[in-house]
Amino acid sequence: MRILYICDNLITFILNEIIELKEMGNDLYVLVDWRDIWVTSQVITPILTKNGLLDKTFARRRIYKYRKQKLIQLIYKVTYDFIKHPVFTLRGLFYMLKSYPTLKKGTEEYLDLRQLFDSKIDLIHSAFSTPEILDKIYFMSKSMNVPYTLSFRAHDIYKNNVRCEIQKRTEVIQEASHIITISSFNKNTLKTNLQIDKDIDIIHGCINTDLFKPAKESKSNRSIITVCRLDEQKGLIYLLEACYILNRRNIEYDCTIIGEGPEKTRYEKYIDELKIPNVNIVDFMIQDAICNYLNRSTVFVLPCIVSSDGRRDILANVLKEAMAMELPVVTSNISGIEELVEDGINGILVPPKNPEAIAEAIIKLFSNGDLRIKMGKEARKKIQRDFNVKNEVRKLENIFNKIVNKQAH
Repeated sequence: MRILYICDNLITFILNEIIELKEMGNDLYVLVDWRDIWVTSQVITPILTKNGLLDKTFARRRIYKYRKQKLIQLIYKVTYDFIKHPVFTLRGLFYMLKSYPTLKKGTEEYLDLRQLFDSKIDLIHSAFSTPEILDKIYFMSKSMNVPYTLSFRAHDIYKNNVRCEIQKRTEVIQEASHIITISSFNKNTLKTNLQIDKDIDIIHGCINTDLFKPAKESKSNRSIITVCRLDEQKGLIYLLEACYILNRRNIEYDCTIIGEGPEKTRYEKYIDELKIPNVNIVDFMIQDAICNYLNRSTVFVLPCIVSSDGRRDILANVLKEAMAMELPVVTSNISGIEELVEDGINGILVPPKNPEAIAEAIIKLFSNGDLRIKMGKEARKKIQRDFNVKNEVRKLENIFNKIVNKQAH
C-alpha cells in the first residue's frame, strides 16, 4: 500500500507507526505542517534519514508573501500540472474552489496537493484530526479520489473551542472510512461529547520495545527524571515544588528535566527564586542519549494537568518509554491514565496539582529498592502486552488493507 500520513506535529510516536508500517512492506509518504520546526530538529531528522523517509516527507510551506505572487504561481503550476496530470488537476481545482472560501487558503492547499500527484496514493491517514487537518484530508481525498481514515489523540479533542469546530465538520467525519483513537477515555469523549456515532477502534499509541529496553547498568538510588515538552499541561511546576519539599526534608535527590518549550524560562526563574538545588534542565537529545538517562534513573515523574486552554495528555508516550525501560513512574490520576498506569502495580498515581503527594511517592520509591524493581518489571510487561508497536501497528495495517481492498473492488 501507498499510504499518506498528514501531520501537524511529526513527533516520535507518530514516526513509530510510520516506520513500522514501512517495515511491513508499505510505501509511506508524510505531509507535515510548515510551522512544525520539530521536523528539522536533531531528534527527528536523523530518524527520517535512517529509515529512508526524508525524501518522502513533504513540508507545507508558505513561501509566497503577497497575493499577486501566489496567484501568479498558482496559474503557472496549474498550467504545468494540466499538461502532465489533467484529471488530477481538474479535480484538485474543483474541490479547491468547493472546499475553501478564500483563494489564499485554497491556493496553499492546491500547492500542497500537487507535490503528491506522482505518488499514486492508496489511502490517506490523519495522525491527528484537528479542524484544519480535517479540511485538508477531505480536500486531498476528494481531489485524489482515495479513501481516508481519521485518528484522534489529544489536542485534536480537548483544546478549547475545538469541539465546536469539529462538530462543524460532521460530513468529513461521517465520510471517513474508519475512525481510530488511542484510549477508551477518548472513545467515550468522542461518542458522548462530540456525538460521533460511527464505530471507533482503539489502537494505542505505541513504542518500539526493542529500542526502549533496560540495560544492565548501576542505577542511582536518588535520581528523578522527566522527558517532555516544557508546556503547562505537563505540570512540571508541581515537580519543582516537590523537589523543594524534598530539599526541606533533607532528602537527597537530583532531578533532570529533558525538554524544551514555552515554560522553560518560567521554570528556571522559579528554581532560582526558591533556590531549589540539584535540578538540571537540558535540551531534547537523540533517542539513544535519552535511553541512557532513563537507564540510570530511579523514578520517572510526569505530573500532568488539564491546562488553562483544555489541553491534556492522554496516556503520554514518554511514560510508556520509561515503563519499557523498567522505570517506575509517578503521574497524575487524570484522563483515563489507569488504562496505562495501575496504581501500586507498575507505578504510582497521585492527585493532580499536588506536590506533597508527588514528594511522598518519590520518597516511597527512593526508600524501597525491591518495590522499584517489582514495579519496573510490571511496567515493561504492560508495555510489551498492550503498547507494543508491532502489535498495535499490525491492527492499523489490517484496517488499512481492508479499506484499500474494498476500494479496489
